[in-house]
Amino acid sequence: MRVIPTPQKKQVVQALKQAASEAQSIYLTELTGLSVAEANEVRGLVLEAGGRIKVVKNRLFRLALEGTSYEPLSEHLTGPNAAIFCGDDPIGPLKALAEFARQHAMAPVKVGMVQGQVVGAEEVQELAELPGRDGLLAQVVGAVAGPINDFVLTLNGVVSEMVYTLQAVADKLGGEETA
Repeated sequence: MRVIPTPQKKQVVQALKQAASEAQSIYLTELTGLSVAEANEVRGLVLEAGGRIKVVKNRLFRLALEGTSYEPLSEHLTGPNAAIFCGDDPIGPLKALAEFARQHAMAPVKVGMVQGQVVGAEEVQELAELPGRDGLLAQVVGAVAGPINDFVLTLNGVVSEMVYTLQAVADKLGGEETA
């Protein structure tokens, strides 16, 4: 590991290493050309979606990534970068960032690392178009519950038919007794 000259930079590296160790996925993008208000807006959107954005110095971020599972991102640290650290949902913060980028003509995400795999800009764009974690869970629940609901409705129909048939037989037998 290289020598970090100042205590402040050591703290920055340690904070970045901590953020990386807690993240489920990390994406790299540029926030250049944004006003302070726009940068704060995108930070808020990503935070609401379960992620955090941190503008990083490439050299310090490279040091922070050494020895972590995110070390392969180091080779993509060129130019100005902001790191998006995602928690449990790797899609939500990415969707928020992609939507903001579309509205503000911002550069798309350059690269990311999801579940131990480095994903390029095209794959990241495809991920951004997927439903979020909650949407995917709702789809799974719908897929599981759909056939069960159909089965229950079918059984309900069979039981109803049987009840109607028994009622008709009872009515017929009751009508024969009075006749």
